Amino acid sequence: MLTYNELSLLLQFTINLTLLTGLGLFLKRGKQAKKLLLVFILGELVLELSDLIFRLMKINTANIYMYPISQGFGLLMITEIYNVFFFKISRSVKWIIYLFTGLSLFINIAYKQDIASVSFYLSIITDIVICSFAAVYFLNVIRNSGFEQPLFIANVFVFLFFSIESIISTTFNFLINHHLEWVAPVWLFRGVLLWFFYIAFINLGCRVGKMKV
Repeated sequence: MLTYNELSLLLQFTINLTLLTGLGLFLKRGKQAKKLLLVFILGELVLELSDLIFRLMKINTANIYMYPISQGFGLLMITEIYNVFFFKISRSVKWIIYLFTGLSLFINIAYKQDIASVSFYLSIITDIVICSFAAVYFLNVIRNSGFEQPLFIANVFVFLFFSIESIISTTFNFLINHHLEWVAPVWLFRGVLLWFFYIAFINLGCRVGKMKV
């Protein structure tokens, strides 16, 4: 039977392979693939691959910087994706999000944190903002009584993943400082949700030409 560490490593390889496959599908589609989704998948591939490489090299402290970078990139890209495909976001709201992303990234990277007491509580705000996007789309679906299936599926996994992410963010210290047997199931569940999250956006990118967006 595989250990939690082996399962986690296998899941990381699977996620990277999935993103690489998605990138290949997007490039194969050429002009039919939306550049915004292509940039999103490419950026996530770079971040996930870097995380895997640092893990194999046993550079554990890299996560202190990789996590807020990943959060910032995700917030910016998902904001733009929702603005283009799901519903229009006002310019003032987008500027607030841009400023918050820059400020939180600066604080998390500039603040020298000890690995035993690291916390990224600013990421809770990021998670809440993204969950709010998903909630607004659900409300629009209820009001309009109709939806595009790829958008709806992607929205479901956005809401699920970032809801769990917000819970993890509130207990970050506990999750990184306690015995592996305690926290590994939580991280594995998060990883599986992240995998489906990426699959949903790859599916969206492959089917976007058939949708009315």
